[in-house]
Amino acid sequence: MTIQADREVRPAGQPARDRSFTPETRGLFREHFETENAFLAAIGQAEQIGSLNPRLANSLNELAIVYAKQPKYEQAERMFQRSLGVIVAALGSDHPDVAIILKNIGILKVFRRQYAEAELLLGRSLSLTHRTLGHEHLTVAVTMRTIALFQAVQSHYVEAERSIRRSLEISENTLGAEHPEAAASRKVFAQIIRTGPRDTEGHQTESRVRDDNRIGCE
Repeated sequence: MTIQADREVRPAGQPARDRSFTPETRGLFREHFETENAFLAAIGQAEQIGSLNPRLANSLNELAIVYAKQPKYEQAERMFQRSLGVIVAALGSDHPDVAIILKNIGILKVFRRQYAEAELLLGRSLSLTHRTLGHEHLTVAVTMRTIALFQAVQSHYVEAERSIRRSLEISENTLGAEHPEAAASRKVFAQIIRTGPRDTEGHQTESRVRDDNRIGCE
């Protein structure tokens, strides 16, 4: 499950907690350090423009994502909450960017196994996205995919299947069946069906996913 950057990030797996200090991880830590410094500098520049502007909120959101990937969840949540406060003050509480940050905080709660809070935040994000962008917008499909994965984590497979079917329907209707976003929803659909009680359909969808991969979809 991946946290959303400026506009879209797709769900994947929980960030790895392997702290082994190998040459590869030294490079990874250096990359995170350099990225963190870059966003800290961007935050400083945005603060000079004003404490309540979307550029500042975006930089805070991006820094929170860096922290979440390390994973430094407490620092990530502080940055997300600060980003949320800035964007609400700058653009109002009924803005699509508010839904993005709510979803990010919700995903972070999933990582921390705080499922009740995660469900509330993801639900608020979806409701706000419906209200501001409509029920057929691609952002709704991405949010529904996130919710489907969250429901599957809790073994709520019936609800997860319903959510991912809706995500796939919107993606295919909006962008076409061959678009990478539709392929991403099919991949999650196959994962959910395969782990739930309807294994046969899961294998059929998985076959379509393999076809997607052969033509370069992700």
